[in-house]
Order: sequence, then structure tokens, then C-alpha cells
Amino acid sequence: MKKLIAMLVVTACAVASTAVAATYSTEATMTRQLDKGTYEVVVRVSQLVARNGTVTEDLISQPKITSSPGVPASLYSGLQPSDRDYKKKENVSVDVSWPEVGKRDFAICTVVVKLGDKIVSKAKMRVTVEEK
Repeated sequence: MKKLIAMLVVTACAVASTAVAATYSTEATMTRQLDKGTYEVVVRVSQLVARNGTVTEDLISQPKITSSPGVPASLYSGLQPSDRDYKKKENVSVDVSWPEVGKRDFAICTVVVKLGDKIVSKAKMRVTVEEK
């Protein structure tokens, strides 16, 4: 049984990528899995794109991390530097600092979006853990 703990949405992290400005939306949802004794964070990173006068979201990555309380976790999603398209495609890194049971009521989630090695968006979120 999953128990929703917190949800935090950070939108519109605007930064320049090459000569054209790109806007990204980052969303993180943290769920406590009581039956497994773990936490799960699902991150959704989208690029906001204007098409025909309407802004739409193009999903770039949707990484998911599961870990035990008090254990930090990291995940990389994207091409490897040896790939010839590495500098043209976004890659996403997620780092999560988990709360220890009974120690504090929040987790820190950092999401970095890069084009190759160039950072184009960075979001650091403090996700509050609440029992519901």
C-alpha cells in the first residue's frame, strides 16, 4: 500500500540553451511505501514549447527512485558522453537526500537538466513529509 506523503511542483525554470532560450518544468512526487519500508520519488521533467500560439509540454524524462529512509539516492537518465548525439539531447540527474525515520520531516530533491555537459536547468526542492 502506497501512502502519498508530499507533492511539490516547480514550474518554469527558464534558462538559455545555446542561442535559443528553453523553458523547463520539473515536478517531483514523493510517496512512502509503508508495506515495503521505502520511499519512492517520481520526477517528471518537460520542456515547455510554443506551438501554434499554444504552450505544450514535451516530456524529456520521468526517472523514478526508490530507497530506504535515511539512505541517499541518485539516478542518471540520458545518453552517455561517448554517444554522438550527447550534446544535442537533454540528460537528467536526480539526487535525493532522504529523511531518517523520526529525525526530520523533509527530503531534498535536486534535479539537473543538461544538454551534453552544459547545465540548462537546475531545481532544488524541499519536499515536506507529512503523515496523512
